[in-house]
Amino acid sequence: MKERQRRPHNQLKDAMRAYLATLEGGHASIAEIKLAVEPTVGLAPDSSYRSALQDERYFERVARGVFRLHG
Repeated sequence: MKERQRRPHNQLKDAMRAYLATLEGGHASIAEIKLAVEPTVGLAPDSSYRSALQDERYFERVARGVFRLHG
């Protein structure tokens, strides 16, 4: 049985924060975020994106499935 590879702690969250910062206050859907960061972090399940986006210290939900940087 192949063991699942874990990515470095906060790698996905950091990549999403970096991408959203390039939008200068703009927002993006989860699909857009995933498309933008996948080349950097590799494949990750949708649940990982949804889970990371729940961190209200960094992300703000503006509509269903749409987020921007908090602040």
